[in-house]
This record gives sequence, structure tokens and C-alpha cells, in this order.
Amino acid sequence: METAAKLKRCGGEVRLVVPPKSDGNIFGKPAPALLRAIARAHDWRERLVDGSLNNGRSIAERSGLNQRYVSRVLQCAFLAPDIVEAILDGQQPPDLTVRKLWGDIPTDWAEQRKRLGFLSTRRLIKL
Repeated sequence: METAAKLKRCGGEVRLVVPPKSDGNIFGKPAPALLRAIARAHDWRERLVDGSLNNGRSIAERSGLNQRYVSRVLQCAFLAPDIVEAILDGQQPPDLTVRKLWGDIPTDWAEQRKRLGFLSTRRLIKL
């Protein structure tokens, strides 16, 4: 079987982008940096909600990370559930990076999908 595919550089990774009409036998791999950002964001949000942490400053102090970094990563806790699921499944757009997530993410989920490139489905393979 043959299918059209292309290599795409995404941050420090190279991915094989397979068109959405392929037979489904090829699955993408999650991007570790995106997974880490989402995991941290949800963990920190839960700690803020349960009161074990007070604010971004307390997260930064406890984790030894920059407060600006913490505030950027915390935005990932408010991504649309289908965006998070796609990232966890490795089905994110090939050009989606943590830096792109750190932009001004809107609270509207439809706008998030539009800005982050989730309008079309692509299958990805990390090489």
C-alpha cells in the first residue's frame, strides 16, 4: 500500500505527516513537551483549587520554576477537552508546539481549535 506523506519539522522534532484519508494503520506519538505542559497545568490547577497552593508565585517558588513560565503553562489547564485528548493521542497538528500554546489562548474552545490548527485531522508519527 502507498500513501502520500511528508516530513515536517516541529520544534526540535521531525514528524511524518500522513493525510487523514489513510487506512488508519499509522498512529502518531504524543509530543513529550506538550504532554509535560498539560500534565503540569492540570496538576497545578488542582492544587490551586484544593488550596495546597495559593497562586502562580507559590507554584513557582515550590517548583523552582520562573513565575512567567508557570503562568504560561497554567493556560494549558483550560484547553478544550478534545484538544487535550488529541495531544494525548499524538494527533495534534504537526506545527503545534509548547510555544504556540503559550500564546494568548482564548477561553472560547472553538477559537482555540481555530488558532491552534485543530480544524483538520492528521495522523502523525514521530521519527
